[in-house]
Amino acid sequence: MGGHAPFSVGAATALWRAALTVDVLGAETVPLPDAAGRVLAAPVRARVSVPAVPSAAMDGIAVLAGPSTVLAAGAYDVVDTGDPLPAGRDAVVMREHLRHRPDGSVRLRDPARPGQHVRPVGESVRCGEELVAAGRVLRPADLAVAAAGGHRTLDVRRRPRVAIVPTGDEVRPLGTDLAPGELLDTNSLFLGATLRGLGATVHVTPIRPDDPAVIAATVRAAAVDADLVLVLAGSSAGRDDHTASVLRGLGTVVVQGVAVRPGHPVLLGALSGPPPVPVVGVPGYPVSAAVALELFVVPLLADLQGRATVPPLSVQARLTEAVSGRAGVEEYLLVTLPGDGTARPLPRGAGAHAALARADGVLRLGPSSGGHAAGETVPVLLVDAPGWGGPGVAAERRAAG
Repeated sequence: MGGHAPFSVGAATALWRAALTVDVLGAETVPLPDAAGRVLAAPVRARVSVPAVPSAAMDGIAVLAGPSTVLAAGAYDVVDTGDPLPAGRDAVVMREHLRHRPDGSVRLRDPARPGQHVRPVGESVRCGEELVAAGRVLRPADLAVAAAGGHRTLDVRRRPRVAIVPTGDEVRPLGTDLAPGELLDTNSLFLGATLRGLGATVHVTPIRPDDPAVIAATVRAAAVDADLVLVLAGSSAGRDDHTASVLRGLGTVVVQGVAVRPGHPVLLGALSGPPPVPVVGVPGYPVSAAVALELFVVPLLADLQGRATVPPLSVQARLTEAVSGRAGVEEYLLVTLPGDGTARPLPRGAGAHAALARADGVLRLGPSSGGHAAGETVPVLLVDAPGWGGPGVAAERRAAG
């Protein structure tokens, strides 16, 4: 099934997913404070109403509504915000709208209306209503409403387990004083941090040399406990690029090379199961690695988590200079957004660390795009958070019903 055909991103994804068994991960129960950032496994429904009884919405007095503006002592009760409404009372008069008299009576500014400044049962949370939908990445506000609805724990998806296997004779661990020709393993840092931010647990193996047997043994061991394996570098066709042959020996290479730049040398495969373990050969250049992550890894992770579809955020901006496209190739161009309504293209180059750090957004040039002229308004995908590459296959199916 492998080969060097320049599959489009969509075709490559479809071929790869057809070779995999991508089931949503199981659920686990965690205390509410530990659920932030996790993916909700089942809808949260309120077990109680809030408030549970009619309650005062203001400091003042609780009264029985009527036309009178003078109430005798005993015809009202002093209440504070949140107090249950005393029996026989159906309205609250704000403290600022009444005047106490020496005989204990009060004069109201206006007659009280039924329900005035009263919080009815279930105004905030109604027993039985859905508070948070399954698939939501839980935010602080979601935890608060779940707590208000009577929950102490939540069922969330198990964290996906991702193994990262960095390779290369020239690659060195962070903190190393480099000799000429050596490179720091920044890709493991970048990819690992991104995946942890999406809720995964990440195990990074020691850097492996360009030795097929050593790489194969490491990938085989990493796959035992992993839901996804990423093999860094070695995905091209150079003399020391062994990832494709290693993965064929351990399973299947479904796609070798995609019509996308940066990221063309990406490998998509499956390690022998059961079930088959998804594996991605990630290109070694930093921007190529980032694009491969967004287009193939992040959507797969979303499907494993059962994460709800969230459309990528984008803005319209005017290009400060012309950009050219490449026929038959889907291209992603990094841009900055200075805040004046323009988008400034950054230098093209798959190895540009600085461009990746400076980028505010990505301009997608489709395979049939001839490019854009200077001054043209274009949609720019924002890169503040992972997910600009779009939803996963299963997420799209769920959204479509």
